[in-house]
Amino acid sequence: MRSGNLSPMWHGMTPRLILLALLLLGLGAPAVRAEPGLLAALREGGLVIFLRHAETGSSAPDQMNAVLGDCATQRNLDATGRAQAVAIGAAFRELGIPVSRVLASPYCRTLETAALAFGRAEPEMGLSLPRHVDAAAHRAMGAALRQLLPEPGFAGNWVLIGHSYHMMGAGGPAPQPQGAAVVLRPEGEGRFAVLAMLPPEGWAWLGRQRVAAAAAPPTTAEVR
Repeated sequence: MRSGNLSPMWHGMTPRLILLALLLLGLGAPAVRAEPGLLAALREGGLVIFLRHAETGSSAPDQMNAVLGDCATQRNLDATGRAQAVAIGAAFRELGIPVSRVLASPYCRTLETAALAFGRAEPEMGLSLPRHVDAAAHRAMGAALRQLLPEPGFAGNWVLIGHSYHMMGAGGPAPQPQGAAVVLRPEGEGRFAVLAMLPPEGWAWLGRQRVAAAAAPPTTAEVR
């Protein structure tokens, strides 16, 4: 995996401080699409978070010439992407979202996203890219993603770190931009329900929702 330094603005900051900085910055109004009670569901576990690799500064295809294990032949995370990955992992820990398994495409940008966010990953060829992406490849990537989904009833949450084609091929929403996540509830035999589509700053949005709920005045019923 290619090593790299975070942007200078993140130097010396703990994951908690990085998340706090994102919360204070606000980052505008993220295009969050989420079912009510998303954070509670994530804390309970039993969900799959499909995470597109963090920002690389380009969306140009590279799989034609990519050699797995040789990051010099691939598109890699830039400083923004590395900061995104660190902040996403910090948000999971700060929000109390349990992660029981992390699978990642064997590309350097997906493995680095996993390492920076969660400190671990199992390389998974089912999340990799074919040399040519056509209609048949889209269908195959969607089928591979569905085959990776666990049956309901598992502990914690699974994180699958891959490329946008997999989610679109499986019939889910396009995880845009890079670093975006789609939260799934597995329903068995490869079926799933989509609970949310979160851009990279969507995790900070969840944190703000939690802060706002905690600061809300009690209702009359609660006072009684």
